[in-house]
Amino acid sequence: MVTSWEIILAIIIVGLSIVMPIYYSYQRKKNPKQDSKPSDGNEIKNYIDKINEITRKKHK
Repeated sequence: MVTSWEIILAIIIVGLSIVMPIYYSYQRKKNPKQDSKPSDGNEIKNYIDKINEITRKKHK
């Protein structure tokens, strides 16, 4: 038999699964700068190229 604390726990879990996505989507709309972080893609690419070059020199 299902006890009352299991029912309460189930209600809390279902409630949070409904409320949390709404909350996070609201936060994203409120703070759009948070999603569009400045990318350091160029720095990362240079670093990877440097490591690749070192590795190629070792295996020659």
